[in-house]
Amino acid sequence: MQLQKNEIMTGLLVVGTVAVLVFVLVLLGAPGLFRPLVTYKIYFDNAAGIKQGAVVMLAGRKIGQVQKMFSPVSREEERRAAAVFRPEEPNASPTPPTGKPKYEARIDVQVDRNAVVYRDAKTRLMQLGLLGDMAIDITQGTEASGRARAGEIFAGERTPDFSEAAAKMLEIIKPVAVEATNTMKDLQQTAQNLNHITDENSEMNQALSQIKLFGEHIADMTAPDSALSHSLNNIEKISTSLTENNNIEITLQNLRSSSEKLKLTINDLGPTGQNIKEFSETIKAQPWRLIWPGTKKSAEKSPTPATSEATITVRKSAKPKASATPSGSGR
Repeated sequence: MQLQKNEIMTGLLVVGTVAVLVFVLVLLGAPGLFRPLVTYKIYFDNAAGIKQGAVVMLAGRKIGQVQKMFSPVSREEERRAAAVFRPEEPNASPTPPTGKPKYEARIDVQVDRNAVVYRDAKTRLMQLGLLGDMAIDITQGTEASGRARAGEIFAGERTPDFSEAAAKMLEIIKPVAVEATNTMKDLQQTAQNLNHITDENSEMNQALSQIKLFGEHIADMTAPDSALSHSLNNIEKISTSLTENNNIEITLQNLRSSSEKLKLTINDLGPTGQNIKEFSETIKAQPWRLIWPGTKKSAEKSPTPATSEATITVRKSAKPKASATPSGSGR
């Protein structure tokens, strides 16, 4: 009897456990079975791999799931979705080229009726994490627009996935990569120029060698035992000696006296120079006067003015003794 009672209790426990599991599964698989749900229609340009039963959130909190998906949609549905389009993010899809997006997929979602969803709310198709599942998030509604009714239409936006983000990133990075490539080429050319400049036989190295050699020569010239140092020491000794013996003042006095004597000599030589000048002009004009001092040039051959002849005649008459000897010998 006791054994039968234990078997009954075990059977009841198993049945109760199975019932709880079934209840939980039904609750998770069919949320509208025990609580009221409403259905909304959300249009996207691309379903982006979302699956039936995917999570629907309200500001990040789960309120329902995806019920059905339709693709493509009719022109009438596309026009209705375009009529309620509200652009939110500049990088979100669809990006209308002419101000009107194109929708090709409709996703029906079931959410809890008690969830506060407004008519002007933004619906966004997004990925949960880098490699997570796709989900729909409803945000940014205002109370002034009123609560959304069953069957309300929403124009959704799709956050670019990893491949699209990578493509856009490549479009942004491409000019930068081209610029970086050009910069690398310039740097490579600069490196080659530097290698050429710093080569062993380059002009720069030769100039540096010449500068080094020049520095060595200067160091040799300014060494304590160099010839320049000895010369400077000797000059210093001479200047010291001149200063101590007052030789500079005596030398200046002698130089002054010599200059005065030279000046007097030059003044005395002034008439002599004038006579030599006149004599040379006479010799140039009448060279035969060296042989025949008394002979005058005829008017036909001499264009010399009369004033010059008169001057020469006076000079010759002033020197009778110088011409006496040659005249006597001639007789």
